[in-house]
Amino acid sequence: MKKSYLLAIALSAMVSCTSDEFVGDKGSQGQENNNGEKAIAFASSTPRITRAGGSDAATTLGNKFKVYAVKKTGDDYSNVFAKDGYSASTDYNASPYWVWYTSSTAGSTSSNTKDWEYVGASSTVVTSDFGAEQTIKYWDYSASQYEFVAYSATDEAPTISKYQKDGFTVSGTAAQLAGLYVADKVTITNSTNSNTSAFNVYGGIVQLTFRSAGTKVRLGIYETIPGYDIKNVNFRPNATEFTATKDNAMLSGSFNGTSSSGTATYNVTYNATSGAAEFDNTATSANTYFDFGTFASQTTAVGVTSATPMWASGTSAYQSVFPNTDNVANMILYVDYDLVNNTSGETIHVTGAKAVVPQMYMKWNPNYAYTYLFKISDNTNGRTGGEGTPEGLYPITFDALTVAASEGSDIGTITTVSTPAITTYQEGSVSPSGIAYAASGKPIYITVNTNGTLATLNTSGVSVKLYEVGANTTEADLMLASGINKTEITATSGRTDKLSVLTEEITVNSVTFAANTTAKFIPIAGKTYAFEYNDGTTSYYKVIVVAASGS
Repeated sequence: MKKSYLLAIALSAMVSCTSDEFVGDKGSQGQENNNGEKAIAFASSTPRITRAGGSDAATTLGNKFKVYAVKKTGDDYSNVFAKDGYSASTDYNASPYWVWYTSSTAGSTSSNTKDWEYVGASSTVVTSDFGAEQTIKYWDYSASQYEFVAYSATDEAPTISKYQKDGFTVSGTAAQLAGLYVADKVTITNSTNSNTSAFNVYGGIVQLTFRSAGTKVRLGIYETIPGYDIKNVNFRPNATEFTATKDNAMLSGSFNGTSSSGTATYNVTYNATSGAAEFDNTATSANTYFDFGTFASQTTAVGVTSATPMWASGTSAYQSVFPNTDNVANMILYVDYDLVNNTSGETIHVTGAKAVVPQMYMKWNPNYAYTYLFKISDNTNGRTGGEGTPEGLYPITFDALTVAASEGSDIGTITTVSTPAITTYQEGSVSPSGIAYAASGKPIYITVNTNGTLATLNTSGVSVKLYEVGANTTEADLMLASGINKTEITATSGRTDKLSVLTEEITVNSVTFAANTTAKFIPIAGKTYAFEYNDGTTSYYKVIVVAASGS
């Protein structure tokens, strides 16, 4: 007997998440109908953070979703899950089928295997929107392929328009986007497959993977300055607003929206390889700052560990934001704050502190949640005085000299408190007041330690470079993509202070430097240098200030 195959819906596990692990209905068999014909079931899953199935999944989706499909015969497309005729016009807006959830109804019809139904009419969704009863659908083996797209929107979700097989337009607030779930596009090519329980093959189960259209972020600050509390943190929307500090956490950068309020419009398309939805902001320009919410440090000290920071908006809960997938800028924190001694109550006001989140971490993709923590330490680049005073905190220290060491026996190094750690050394640089790199014709040696291992360095590619920079340049400045005055000192520049990498092991003042892991250069008096190490993805910097004389 000739078999005809119908399309049925079996759904589970609809949650927003980011892992590669999937949950949901993995092997539901099509139900045998009265004529011995096997129903072809839809199934769906999502990458997971938490597991959900059955009624939990239905609750996430508001107990309903819409599915639209076309089939291709020759060069022509025609609608399958829609009441309208097909159109390729960019202004076409398909009327997709509704699929709705009713508990404990699985198996009651050939098109319902997991409590999800699309045939007939539901009083809550189809009658009011679709305008007609929905009919059962069968595989057409004269077609070369089917293309399936779907979305689920809660009652508070954004406006969907121009819905068709290659994408749609969505408009709404950030909170409304959080109520929208978009399935990866599924394209199934005609084949002779006879396994009706296989996924995403002709004659099998169409498995739809839904992902949240929303993006979530949270921002916190903690401090590790011994003996002090940090209070009265005030934010500057950008570096120039030195008289316009804000209680709200406003950070500079490039954002779709200045806060979670307001509306935005996106053109949604599908990735040609993965089928995942991609969101293109149609706004003409991005905003230059983002408001993360009120920061409560005016009366309360910020936290002292990364596990207990003070959160913008007063809670560790994420806030909904607009996707920012085309961002091409760093996010920069500009703050002033008070250092309050937790014994004596002495207060020191710090201004102009800055931290940079590289652009690589600033692409806000749908279905992701981002946490940004900023640590304020005694390595801060803020100032305790006005413009022109040194950046950073300088502890008051005491010294008692009892025995003078013999000449050349002192070895002093300076290491960045960072990962990777960059260490610099120059023979004879130790002085009674600390370490001062002098231009007495002696080289400065540089090593990079990556998680306990010395990195292999080279100057022929992008591994290490040396720049001359302005006297007040900081490592944070150098992370910015533009606007920093720096001059690369190349091997062909003819300068005596060019950078090289040791090709043989040497020992200097009892310190042994291994070949290919140590860079060196001979500094010029009074200059400021920046050493750059690039690990293939990110550049890290160490600023080296050379004394004005050789003494």
